[in-house]
Order: sequence, then C-alpha cells, then structure tokens
Amino acid sequence: MSRVIKIFAAFVTLGVLCLLYGFFIEPRILKVRHITVQSSHVRTVHKIVLLSDIHIGGFHVGSSRVEKIVKAVNASQPDIVLIAGDFVDGHERRENHNAKFNNKISDGITHLAALQSKLGVFASIGNHDVWYDAEYVEAALTENNVTVLANDAVDIDGSICLIGLADHDTQKEDISVFSKCEGKAIIAMMHSPDSFEYLRSDTALAVAGHTHGGQINIPLIGRRVTATAAGRKYAYGLVSANGIPAFVTSGIGTSVLPARFRAPPELVVIELMPHYEN
Repeated sequence: MSRVIKIFAAFVTLGVLCLLYGFFIEPRILKVRHITVQSSHVRTVHKIVLLSDIHIGGFHVGSSRVEKIVKAVNASQPDIVLIAGDFVDGHERRENHNAKFNNKISDGITHLAALQSKLGVFASIGNHDVWYDAEYVEAALTENNVTVLANDAVDIDGSICLIGLADHDTQKEDISVFSKCEGKAIIAMMHSPDSFEYLRSDTALAVAGHTHGGQINIPLIGRRVTATAAGRKYAYGLVSANGIPAFVTSGIGTSVLPARFRAPPELVVIELMPHYEN
C-alpha cells in the first residue's frame, strides 16, 4: 500500500470516527461548567445554574435523560435555576404530533418538578416552544413548579430582580419590564442572545441559549451555525454584551441535525458575586 493510500485511509477512518462520535457519543454527554462573574451591582453571592434547549422528544432527549439532568442540577445545590427556553423539540404544532411524542413532552416536563433551589426555578420560552404551543408549555411548567417569565420580572430575596424577555424570533421583547427593577440588581434571562441589544446598562448578568454553541464546532472553521443575527459574536460562552457580562450556553439537546461536535451538552454553574473597585 502506497503512502498516499495509507494517508487517505487514515483520513477516512478519522472522518468515520468523528461522525460516530458526533452522532452517538457527544450528544449524550453532560458537562458541568463552573464560571465566576463579578458585578458591582450585586451585594451578595448567588449560585445560579443555567440550562437551556433541552429539546425534549429529540433523538437524544427522552424522559429518562431529563431525570438525569435534574439530578445533576440538584447536586450543584443552586440558589437559583434558570432555564432559557426550548423545552420542546421539533417545528410542528402540538396537534400535529402523535400521542407518543406529546406524552414524551409531558413526562419530560414533569421531571422538572424535582428541581431543587433555594430561591426558585425560572424559565423563558423559546422559539420551538412557541411553534409547539407556548400556552401549553407555560401551563405545564407552571404545574411543575417552574415560573415562566415572558416580558415579566420577579423579586428574588429582596436584592435581585430577575427579568425574563419574550423570544426574539417568534414573539416580541418588551423593554419596559426593566422599569420594574428599580433599586435592585438585575439578572436578565432570554432565549436568544439577539435580545442582548435590549439590556439595560445596569444589568449585573444576562443569560441565553438558542445557539447550541454552534452545535458543530469544527477546528479552524468554528461555530458557524448559530441561528442568530449576531452570528459567532455571541455563539457561546462568557461574553461582553456592551459591557454587560453575559453567558450563552450550548444547552442540552440538538436541532435539525441530531449531532454535536466539540459543543457538548452542559449545565452551567455561575457564581455571581460582588465586585468592589479599588
């Protein structure tokens, strides 16, 4: 066998291994990422667990997977749990799905009732939830102890005001909700990082999902597909949104292509703590 043939065979083998890994291994991983964010707007430390894009009913996310994710969240002992939308997989209306799929959605959301946190579990609605049935998803979450914030705000422990914005692609953000948070540190949750443009300058932390971290992150090419107008600017990780610390998570599930490569599923543990200027 000539050297050229050997090199070609090696590349083919590597390609097959990458495909097998991307379709069958990485999407089933669950990374726990820990980060620290300092803000002059907060007075005490809060441990926040961020989830997004669970995509229940997808190829890799059945009811049992949601149960495992809940256990991982609880093991982190969070003060606050934030879930930034897309609980449901697919692009069809609920009435167009069969009973088996709809039962998967119901069963998966039911497992979220077991989430434990000191100050509550909160969610925003994502584009897939709207396509499926936003009212149904919100009602199911509410029944299972998850507070849905769509252009709404809630006071947390007297010092934090949590804002949830409506989905950028399928609904419309209402920035007047920021007026409900006067005198308190603001945490803003939204599904898509395209909503970062509406953040008020005194926001302590913003969180989003939607991008799946590109889902496929190819060396030298990067995270090309983010389904956002912002593109790779807010594709993944801790970023600065006009000076505001913001985290975009890669989420849990997949969309369109049931594969991930170098963008593993994750839950993110954020230590939000005071920053004092010298």
